[in-house]
Order: sequence, then C-alpha cells, then structure tokens
Amino acid sequence: MTCRSIGLWMALVAVAGCSGEPALVRQMRKEHLINAIRQRLFESVEAEKSAVLATTDEESQALALEVQHSATDINRLRGELRPLIVADGRHEEIEKLDAFDATWTELEGVDHRLLALAVANTNLKAARLSAREGVAALDRFVDALTEMQRSAMEPEMIRTLSRASVAALRGQSLLLVHIPTADEAEMTRLEQRMGTLSDEVDRNLASARESGAPLPQQLATASQAWSEYRRIAADVLRLSRENTNVISFDVSVHEKRQATKECLSALSALLAAVESGSPATR
Repeated sequence: MTCRSIGLWMALVAVAGCSGEPALVRQMRKEHLINAIRQRLFESVEAEKSAVLATTDEESQALALEVQHSATDINRLRGELRPLIVADGRHEEIEKLDAFDATWTELEGVDHRLLALAVANTNLKAARLSAREGVAALDRFVDALTEMQRSAMEPEMIRTLSRASVAALRGQSLLLVHIPTADEAEMTRLEQRMGTLSDEVDRNLASARESGAPLPQQLATASQAWSEYRRIAADVLRLSRENTNVISFDVSVHEKRQATKECLSALSALLAAVESGSPATR
C-alpha cells in the first residue's frame, strides 16, 4: 500500500468513526474545537508580539518557541475538526473550513518570516555593540587626544587634535541614528557622512603625526583606539543594515495584523456555519 493510499485510508476511517457518532455529539465537538483554535490563535498572537518586542535573544527565542507550539496545537485541532465536518457533509461548513485553512496557511507563512527576523535581533545587537565596545574604544581615543592637547604648545596642533575628536564624536552620533533607521536611502546618506567624518579623523591624525605631536605614545594609543573603533563601527553598520528588528516590527504591525484579522474572520464564519447547522436549529 502506498503512502497516499494509507493516508486516504486513515482519513476514511476517521470519517467513518465520526459518522458513527450522534449528530449532536459531533456538533458539540466541532464548536469546542473551533473555540479551542481561536484561543490558541490569540495566545500565538500575544507571544509573537512579545517576541518582536523582546530585548534579549533568550527571551525572543523562548517566545518564538511558544508561537511554534501554538501553531502545532492549531494544526492538531484542525486535523480533528475536518473529519467531523466532512462526516456531516454540509457544503457550507466544508467551504468555510477550506477558507479558514487558506487564511491559516497565509498566517503561518507570515509568522515563519516574522519570527526568523525577530530572533535575529540585529538592531539590538548593533545598539549594544555600539554602546559598549564602541563607546569604550571611542573614550580611549578621545582621552588620549585630550591628554595630548594639554601638553601641546602650538595652537594649530591643538586645533588639529580637537578636529579629530569632534569628527569622531559626530560620527558616533550618526551611527546611533543609523541603527533604528528603516529607510535604506537614509542609511546610505548617513554612511556617506560617517565616511567623510572618518576620513577627517584620519587626516588630522596624520597631520599630528607629521607635525611631531607631543606625547607620541599617546598618539599611538589614540591611533590604535581609533582603528579598533572603526572595526567595531563597521560591524555595527553591518548589523544595522540587516534591520531585522525594524522589519519584524513593521511586519507585525501591518502584514501580521491583517493576516490575523482575516484568519479570525474566517474562523468566525466557520463557527457561524457550524452553529446554523446545529440539529437543534434544523
């Protein structure tokens, strides 16, 4: 017997078993299953929204797992519901069940994409990397230049070191704006501006080096800190560009909301069709 034949045989057995039940019992089971699906659906939506807003990888992953468990339960309940509806053979119920199944399939697809984005947490990771390692490297850079400024005698050297510090700090402020930005054109503009400021830092460091800056050891420390900061900033930009938190939030607010609305509407239509076919109302 082929797998397809086995599946057909099992479905027929399920329908035959349902047909042996009193109609009122089937009616009660159908309504119970539909209400259980609705409850699991609400639980899934709540967990999904929490996963999108979670602030740690562990929390978002745990909540995403809750959504997957709810989906598994809904599919199990759907598997129990269909034989009952087929057993009664009411065209309207079957039609409404097929319509619900179509909306549920769409909603599952949205959840699959949304949760993959939410658990990636690239915007949160970018923010943490910038606020911790990035700021630490930038502080070392600015502190070294400040110490050099205190020892500098020439006004031009003081201005050169000051320009390097200001350009680096302005670049960091733009990096923080980049992380939550959703528009790709705006991100490109910010990156170009940051690149210009980075070049300005490099030019001023080179000028200080060539002019015989005071405290050459501090200049070496500043140059090393600046190189480390640029490496960290590049990682921040890469993570920020993926924009998984920004995109998942947008999908949740718009696409997921619409798909959920359609799914619940289809489920309500199915319940109405089942209730209208109750033996007590015939």
